[in-house]
Amino acid sequence: MRKKRLSLFVLAFALSAGPRAGARAQDLPKAPLLPPPLFVDCRGAPSASPTVILEAGAFGTSADWDRVLDDLSAGGRVCAYDRAGVGLSPPRPGGLGVLDKARELRGLLDQIGESGPIILVGHSNGALYAEAFARLYPERVAGLVYVNGVGTDDLKFPPLMANLADERRLSKLAVTVARLGLAPLVADTLSEGGLSPAAERRKRAALECLRCLEVARDEDRLIVAGLKATADLPDDVRQIPTVVITGDPSPDFDLAPIWLRAEIAPAARADHSWILDAPGASHVSPLSRDRAYVDAAVAWLRAPYLKAP
Repeated sequence: MRKKRLSLFVLAFALSAGPRAGARAQDLPKAPLLPPPLFVDCRGAPSASPTVILEAGAFGTSADWDRVLDDLSAGGRVCAYDRAGVGLSPPRPGGLGVLDKARELRGLLDQIGESGPIILVGHSNGALYAEAFARLYPERVAGLVYVNGVGTDDLKFPPLMANLADERRLSKLAVTVARLGLAPLVADTLSEGGLSPAAERRKRAALECLRCLEVARDEDRLIVAGLKATADLPDDVRQIPTVVITGDPSPDFDLAPIWLRAEIAPAARADHSWILDAPGASHVSPLSRDRAYVDAAVAWLRAPYLKAP
């Protein structure tokens, strides 16, 4: 009986030390929930040179960079990732705008333990995410590579803005086709090949995933607004060494000269820059078949004391 009374006394004391009378569990402050981690593919060992981060374009994932990851990993750490809700990354609460994606990238750097300046490589729409990140956090960027990039200079050319509006309609069509049960057709259209078998499977899985396509479409819808939002940010990136890779397999394309002017503009403004023309390259081939251009750009930025040829 004595032990039973002692146990009751201890229980009563513990309760009295807990929440005040009348308080409910749901009234107590809760720890903030952290967003689920993004999928990231990092290769190579950390070295004295900055880590390289690869940013995919519209409807793209880390799988697009598979060959580039292997190449660049010989010189240090390199990472490609899937934006939230795309590929192998789970959805997250929050916006899908360009500045939202730039801030998402900052969170990814914290996730993988990167606190120093990085070399940031952006392809197509990914170049705009890279530009936005550089404008928001210039101290965290050691170098920029724009590969057939979309950027704020496009705002100066009405024909390019009309071209981007046409692309928005195509992204909407991709989702419509997928909803009709024809997602493999979308994957066939948006896959150029040249990846390893494992990366190709991952890419096709992302392009046949309706949820992933819907997120990618919604990201794409916000690109034009993102151009304007990024242009309104301070432009303190002149001191960041910049490489532009540009090329078009169809130079007879009416807008090719205008796209070229817009794409090379960031390099023209930078204090240290290199413009790499990739004749015969397609829009996406610098990520696979013509990746030697990306390799050369990153090698130059890893050793900025070298002069561009």
